[in-house]
Amino acid sequence: HYKQRKVEYYLHLSRESGERSKAKMIVSSSFVIATLLATLSTTTHALNLSFTPSINGRRSFLQKVSVVTAGSFSTASGGSLFASKPALAAAPAQVAQLIKVTPISHTFVSSVTPEKAAVKPLRENDATRFLTNARIVHAFYDGADDRAQKSFGEVLDLTVKRKKNEGAGVTPGTVHLLCSDDTCGLYKDIEGLSILKDSSSKSLKDTLDRLPSGDVVILGLKKSIGTIGNGKLVEETGGICGLNVGGQRGGGVISILLNGPRYSEPVFVVDGAYSTSTILWYDI
Repeated sequence: HYKQRKVEYYLHLSRESGERSKAKMIVSSSFVIATLLATLSTTTHALNLSFTPSINGRRSFLQKVSVVTAGSFSTASGGSLFASKPALAAAPAQVAQLIKVTPISHTFVSSVTPEKAAVKPLRENDATRFLTNARIVHAFYDGADDRAQKSFGEVLDLTVKRKKNEGAGVTPGTVHLLCSDDTCGLYKDIEGLSILKDSSSKSLKDTLDRLPSGDVVILGLKKSIGTIGNGKLVEETGGICGLNVGGQRGGGVISILLNGPRYSEPVFVVDGAYSTSTILWYDI
């Protein structure tokens, strides 16, 4: 009888201990959840970031987006339950880079993200692929007019050949040059190039609407007016024609800069709300 009572006594203590443990766990869990919610509500905030979209859409790359970030959730004891992720830093207002041009490396592509903005070497063959896959290409240049016209002719010839031969990553179609009467004649001998004369009675959008979706229209040479000025023209064209700006995806509006700044004079990869041309091409 004594042993039976002793066993019952210990069972009673065990049940009481178990109930107390469960109660502690419930209180502790409720406290942690309440702490998480309170901390989240005070640490969550919105940041305005400016970035591209491609190439970037590819390249008035700046768009205002709302990004929600949260700090570490801390317990009452000061420990961290979850590791915090640092918010993406906004792209710098201005990024300058010196370009080293060599016979092997004379074509480049601009890459702009919230984390980094840079101009990187690109094979000539890959540079023409960007041009073949765009819907509209603005052509800007720096330096002497005659050198730019010669370089532009080479770019057109290589782009037409790449478009004609197609290959991996190339959208089938025709390359058109939209030019004025006084400049069309300079490139009329390029085999396979379609010449469209600029007309005040027909808008660029009207011209595009009449062309197959795989065709690309390259606009005649224009003197560069800097990263901001060029970027505004590209952005405006995209808005009028209802096209993405940048080279991340095909079918948008991009630009090429011929014989831009090099060596001791920097290229402004980013300037204000705009990035430099998608493709930079130098004569050698």
